[in-house]
Amino acid sequence: MVKRFYTSVKTGQTEAGYFVALDDRRLKTPAKRDIDLPTQALATALAEEWDGQEEEILPPSMPVMRLVATAIDRVGDALDATVAGFVDYGLSDLLLYRAEAPPQLVKHQNENWSPVLAWAQETFDLTFNVTGGVLPVDQPADNAARLVKIAGRDVFRVSGLAHGAALLGSAILTLALEAAEISAERAHALSNLDALFQIDEWGADAEAMERLEQIALDIQALNRYFSALKP
Repeated sequence: MVKRFYTSVKTGQTEAGYFVALDDRRLKTPAKRDIDLPTQALATALAEEWDGQEEEILPPSMPVMRLVATAIDRVGDALDATVAGFVDYGLSDLLLYRAEAPPQLVKHQNENWSPVLAWAQETFDLTFNVTGGVLPVDQPADNAARLVKIAGRDVFRVSGLAHGAALLGSAILTLALEAAEISAERAHALSNLDALFQIDEWGADAEAMERLEQIALDIQALNRYFSALKP
């Protein structure tokens, strides 16, 4: 554990962007790179995390810092590969693979997932092949190129998109969350629809509930990050 080594936290701005300072010393990434942020809101969110640390610095309590550091230290050095990973989620998206039984789950998935796919189709001009079961199904050839364009080249946004796709198992749900088409709570419900259905049917153990609660916190943090990126 690292003891808190600073007293004050503040934000500032240079020509390169917004920054966070700990006792007048600019915050850097774990790789010792400068943190130049695109929005004041993101700098404020980052500063709040550092200011909220008590006697010891607890990295798990700083999800914005983790996403920012990932953007600068990792995504910036592997942008194409990170975008490709996001695209892979979109081509094998959670929402495209539906249960074949029981009928109640089939109906539940269709009623909840299909409207999000319809939104993505209208918003991004994507089309989807939905299948029953888990065997891979090819998606329209244009989807990969469209998803690359949708992801863009901004390292901070791509960091959030890649994290969201892995967290939710869905590039489409991640885009919907970023666009505020769905709330963090709705993203949690949709990405864990099967698990929550089983809990409703059979109940849940403490470990399963703890895991779902942690996922909910992670989604809320991602939602704050996306909101802070907006101008």
